[in-house]
Amino acid sequence: MLRLIIADAELQTVPENMAKDKAIRNIAEKNHKKPSEMLLDSNYMHTSIERFFPGESNRRGRPDIIYIFLEMAMESILNRDKMLEVYVHTRDNYIIHINSETKLPRSYNRFQGLMEDLFKKRSIEYNGNELLSMKDGNIVPFLKGLDGKTIALSPDGNDSSLSGIISNNNLNVVIGGFSQGDYISDIYGNFPAYKIFNQELTIWSAGMEVISEYERYTKLIK
Repeated sequence: MLRLIIADAELQTVPENMAKDKAIRNIAEKNHKKPSEMLLDSNYMHTSIERFFPGESNRRGRPDIIYIFLEMAMESILNRDKMLEVYVHTRDNYIIHINSETKLPRSYNRFQGLMEDLFKKRSIEYNGNELLSMKDGNIVPFLKGLDGKTIALSPDGNDSSLSGIISNNNLNVVIGGFSQGDYISDIYGNFPAYKIFNQELTIWSAGMEVISEYERYTKLIK
């Protein structure tokens, strides 16, 4: 089993201190939503994010990169063969589990709505089957509670080939869920970190490479 864990993902609803911002309220009114129940999205809220969190507007509010990653992972051969588990840990210490049978919306707007429902309800079910679940949880204890070997990917990690990293059938791979900066959680203090390319990768390209190598390692594909 390969487990991919996205750590410190910039996936959150609009923080309470931003809910009364005029621009945020205008967006909420246009979409017939409460400000505090909307996903924070820098594509639409960049100026407001910079106003409340100076210097963080290029990192905070990036549900789009989680969307792209999940579309890739859930459609992989590995996931279709029930050999992949995916978790998303957010900066506010929520841990989201995505059932391997979940069919995510093809539309980003519909994905936003799905995540907003999840933050509100903590569980999304269909025909009695829980597709998405959310619980409170610090990433380090969560990772230490998983079976198997745990490693992290980082452009600042030790140089390694993917074939050198993936040498265990029961493997947990941590990937940063942000477009800028570094892990907020104490990943480096608890798990070995590796660099698999000489340039920084997007989370979906890193995830794709790991999944593909694991498929070859397990001989799921040749």
